[in-house]
Amino acid sequence: MASRCLLPAAGALMLMCFLPAAFVVLPGVQTPALHDAKAQGGASFANLSMASIATTTAAFGVAAAVARSRSREGKTAAKYTTQTILPSLAWIKTGARASELQPTELKALTLAGNDVLIGKTEAGALFCVGNLCPHIGTPMSEGADVIGDVIVCPLHGSSFKVTTGELIDWCVSPPIIGPLTGLIVDKKNLLIFECRQGGFLGSGEVEVLVDTNAKKAYEANYWKGLLDAQGKDDGTYY
Repeated sequence: MASRCLLPAAGALMLMCFLPAAFVVLPGVQTPALHDAKAQGGASFANLSMASIATTTAAFGVAAAVARSRSREGKTAAKYTTQTILPSLAWIKTGARASELQPTELKALTLAGNDVLIGKTEAGALFCVGNLCPHIGTPMSEGADVIGDVIVCPLHGSSFKVTTGELIDWCVSPPIIGPLTGLIVDKKNLLIFECRQGGFLGSGEVEVLVDTNAKKAYEANYWKGLLDAQGKDDGTYY
């Protein structure tokens, strides 16, 4: 919007700068400026023309610089934010049906910026958990095992209840290395998502209740207090 408003002003400024030069250099037209310039000699005429060109060039430069600055500020403000983002919960369809999942089978999905893992227990109960292990964020979908109603991370053997997210074992494998890596991160439960079967009598797609503002809230916390690649810690330019 700022750039659009700037264009007419820049055009008017350039027109004002061009008019003196036009009156001076038009062939066959005896203007007061041309008459005086010829009377004073060729040097005065050349100086008058060069002054008009310099003024026009300066006007172009100022207009272009202001337009670039306004455009850059607008794009940055729209991309980054450090304001407090409140949760916005919504049921999102997964595109999968519960009947398509076998017991202990897992399916990784990204729903409104949330990495989730839907699956079934050995008894065939539907569940949905966060796909990232609370230890160091490795994907649970890359080889996790479902034993009863417990899911086991494939990397360090951490295990969690799929119904509550409760931690059972923390970094138990491989021997020595696993427990050592567990010391550098506080023990945490696994993130749990509420899920349901949509459609008539649960015959439709599996739906998961997620925070549609989760990604935006994460980015706001990330940029706050950190110097980004563009200058200020609030995502704007100096």
